[in-house]
Amino acid sequence: MRKVTLTGSVPVGKRLLALCAEGVKRVSMELGGHAPVLVFDDADIERAAEACARSKFRNCGQVCISPSRFYVQEGIYEPFSAAFARIAQSLKIGPGLDESSEIGPLASERGLTRAQALVEDARQQGARVLAGGGRPAAFSRGYYFEPTVLGEVPDSARIMSEEPFVPIAPIARFSTLADGVSRANAVPFGLAGYVFSRSLKTATLASEALEVGMVGVNETLLAAAEMPFGGVKESGIGREGGALGIRDYLEAKFIKTRL
Repeated sequence: MRKVTLTGSVPVGKRLLALCAEGVKRVSMELGGHAPVLVFDDADIERAAEACARSKFRNCGQVCISPSRFYVQEGIYEPFSAAFARIAQSLKIGPGLDESSEIGPLASERGLTRAQALVEDARQQGARVLAGGGRPAAFSRGYYFEPTVLGEVPDSARIMSEEPFVPIAPIARFSTLADGVSRANAVPFGLAGYVFSRSLKTATLASEALEVGMVGVNETLLAAAEMPFGGVKESGIGREGGALGIRDYLEAKFIKTRL
């Protein structure tokens, strides 16, 4: 075996990296993420809230590039949070075999327990529950958890620094571009990030400053076969997809011949 590739969690990736070092194996690692979202004052509030909510709660939040930390500029914090909560409350919870279901259960009991613990921790830190917050009354069995929106979430809350992988959207305020970027980058993860703004200048400055491998501007759907998919920092090594993805499976060889 000459190469190891993994799509998985950061702890598992670190363990495999240690094992690969013993045999000097090449690696490609697509690991965890905790994608920040910067929503600026000049963004289309309704469109941004709709895109963020639909993407956040897709597959019950169990997506590696799911937007999972929402930093909203002070001027539109209230209307954005209200729109986000309204959309979350409108989603129909149900089993996957029901075609009308918009959000299903978590994959395991561990995920359900984690969701409950993250909400309780955020509450104790001063966050407000704007939507959801617990198990839906109509589903006493299974690993169902309501699409949850938390407001005024402090950076000290666990959900702002730990990869959640649950249907919980924490929203916090930020003042300036520098403030938003600094807080967005204050985690060891760097897979994906998102920016919402009508200003190309603002969007470009924020996108270039975010320490992530992929950025969506006014867009939350990033994965495509022709795109280089992957992250930086503890979110991974190498890329999947596109021309860059092939390079991780090739070895450069130099031959010099004198005739």
